[in-house]
Amino acid sequence: MGDRWRLLLGERQVMFGKNKFPSRLMAIFQEQDKYMQDDWAQAVDQLNSVPLGEEIPPELQELATLIELDDDVDTFDRFGYRTTVATVLARLKLMGFTPEASRRSMAEIRRSNLKENGEAEDILLVFGNQITEQTPHQMSPEQVVDNGLKAHIKACTRYGFNDKYLDLVELNCLEALAYHFDDDSDDPRFLLAAILHGQDPQNTVTMDLSDLLAADYCNSSEDLSAQAIRELSSLTANTGPIIVITEGKFDAQVIPRALRLVRPEIAGYFKFWDIETMKAAGGVDQVVKNMRSFAAAGVMNRVIGILDDDTAGRQAENLLASTPLPEHYAVCRLPDLDYAHAYPTEGPSGASVDDVAGRACSVEFYFGQNCLLGTDGKLVPVRWRGRNDAMNDRQGELVNKPHVQRRIKEMLRSAEAGEDPLGSDWDPMRRLAERLVNLAVPDPE
Repeated sequence: MGDRWRLLLGERQVMFGKNKFPSRLMAIFQEQDKYMQDDWAQAVDQLNSVPLGEEIPPELQELATLIELDDDVDTFDRFGYRTTVATVLARLKLMGFTPEASRRSMAEIRRSNLKENGEAEDILLVFGNQITEQTPHQMSPEQVVDNGLKAHIKACTRYGFNDKYLDLVELNCLEALAYHFDDDSDDPRFLLAAILHGQDPQNTVTMDLSDLLAADYCNSSEDLSAQAIRELSSLTANTGPIIVITEGKFDAQVIPRALRLVRPEIAGYFKFWDIETMKAAGGVDQVVKNMRSFAAAGVMNRVIGILDDDTAGRQAENLLASTPLPEHYAVCRLPDLDYAHAYPTEGPSGASVDDVAGRACSVEFYFGQNCLLGTDGKLVPVRWRGRNDAMNDRQGELVNKPHVQRRIKEMLRSAEAGEDPLGSDWDPMRRLAERLVNLAVPDPE
C-alpha cells in the first residue's frame, strides 16, 4: 500500500497520496485540529526512536510486526487533523483558493481544450462500453465540472475509490476532469476548494496521517501544520502568514488576542508586527513608512496596515492611497462605531458631546463602552489636542488612556479564562476581524 495520507470528507476519502508529506494540504489545518489515539501514537513514537540495528523492546514487537506487514486497517484514523468544512473553506479563502474561482478555472480549461481540438464546447461525448460508441450530451463546461466533482465524491468510500457507483455520464464527466486529479497538476488546495463547494458546512474534513506517523515521517508531538506553513512560505505568498501592521504597541498586543477569541479558526494565519519585541518605532507615520518599506523590499506576504479611526489615520490613509503599493497590500482604518458619533469631549470651550468617529477613535474604543467607563462610572472623555491643517479637522485622544487599557486587559484575561461570554461588547472586534478577512482574501479575478 505504501506510506499513505488520506483526506476525507465525512467518511469519504476524496484525496490521497503516497510516500510524501502533504505540505500544501496540511497548511489548511491548525494545531488545535490534531487528534490521536494517545497510547498508539506514543508507542509509535517510541518505536521510531529505536536506533537502527538495536533490538526492539518486547512491548513494541507486536506493533512493529503490524507496521512491517503494512496492516492498513490497524493504522487507519489513529492520528491526524480534523475540522469542519466551514473552517477549511474560510482558511482556503485566506490562501486565495475559493470554490467559485476553482470551478470557474476548471470550466475555462475544459472550454479551451475543446476549442483547441475543434470540438463544440457545449457537448460531452459519452463513451459506452465499446470504445467506438459515442453519444453526444448537451452539457456546458460548467455542468461537466459540477457533475464530475459530484461523481468523484459519490465514488469515494472510506477506504478508496470505486467507480461501480457511477453511470456512464458521470464516468465521462469525471474523466474530463482527470488532469486536475493528477498528482503533478494544480495545487491540491485548488481542487479541494472545488470539491467542498456546496458541502454541509458542519461536515468534517480529516487529514489522516496514521501511516506517515507509523513510517516515521513525523512525530506525534510536532506542530505539523506550522511546519507545513514554514515549508511553503518561501514558495508562495498565498501560504505565508498575513502580516498586520498596527500603529502602536498596545494595538499589537490586544488585537491578536481578540482575534483568537472572536475568530479562533483563522487567527493563526495573521502575524502582527511585534513593535515591542522588535523595538520598532510606532505611530501612524510608521505604519506608512513600514508599508512603503515592505513594498520596496519586495515582501511577498500579504500585508495589511491598520490605522486608527481618527484624523491622523484618515490623513495616513490618503497618503497610502496615493502610493503605488502591490496588489496584495491593503490598508484600512478601524471600523466606524455608532457610540462614537455622540461622545463626551473636552476642549478649550469646556465639556461637550461631539462626533469623534474618524477624529479620535483609537483601538481603546473597540472593546465596548463598558471598558470606556472611568472610576466615576462615566465615559472617559476625549480631549481635543489640536487641529490637523492638512485634514482641516481636529485630532482627539482619550483623557485617561492607561485606565481604559487596564480595563481592556482585564476583559481579555476574563474572556480567555472562559469566565465571561463574548457578548455584544465584542461586536467591534468581530467587525474588525471580518474586515481583516475580507482584505486578506485575494480577488478571485
